[in-house]
Amino acid sequence: MDKNLKYISPEQQEEFEHFLLGSMTYNQEADFKEQLNENAELRVQFDEFKSLFHAVEEEGMRTALNVFHQKFESNHGTKSSNEKRKKILIAASITAFVALGVSLFLNQPTQGEKLFKEYFSPDPGLPTVMSSNDNYDFYEAMVDYKQGHYDVAIQKWEKLLVQKPENDTLNYFLGAAHFANDNTKEGLVFLKTTLKSSPQSVFNKEALYFIALGQLKNGDEKKAIENLKKISDEKSEALLKNIRE
Repeated sequence: MDKNLKYISPEQQEEFEHFLLGSMTYNQEADFKEQLNENAELRVQFDEFKSLFHAVEEEGMRTALNVFHQKFESNHGTKSSNEKRKKILIAASITAFVALGVSLFLNQPTQGEKLFKEYFSPDPGLPTVMSSNDNYDFYEAMVDYKQGHYDVAIQKWEKLLVQKPENDTLNYFLGAAHFANDNTKEGLVFLKTTLKSSPQSVFNKEALYFIALGQLKNGDEKKAIENLKKISDEKSEALLKNIRE
């Protein structure tokens, strides 16, 4: 696998933009700086993004200055209106072209994102045998989950989690639902709680596999490999082999 980071995910790109534009809160900025210090790959991604970000800013500034000078010259009758319009259009086209090129470059998926898409499939869920016992609310949410209504299932399970914060079943399926809903960062929190709170849980093997996939998607290949090595099954070995190619 190519170890050089060439692309930046849209999710990570948005975080970089918030930092560069100074729109993070104090705590968010502190957390982000700590991540940069601890994650060498993230620093490489950030430096690449920052260079492109400033390049677009500079190009936009040059275009604005050109427009200003053209307007100034217009007031003094030094340029014909057709020539001025042509130059403004050319400058605007260059800026748009640069911005489009940067956008296409940054929005291409990383290798980790490609592997996540290839190997991830939502957990099929548990059989939904509805009853009037204490588990009714859980299985009602399971019906929503299996129908693809992940947001609804998450809301219902989170209410149950307040009463049982270390329940392995709730934490696992909340993590699985967030993954299926394309929110791996939030899902990782619940899946890791599953492992910590219930070392003997029947969900631990799948939780660890999902964690490894989430780490791959987020660019943490080293930790993903470490976790996949702890699982002895065909799909984990196939994924490991694909990472190393």
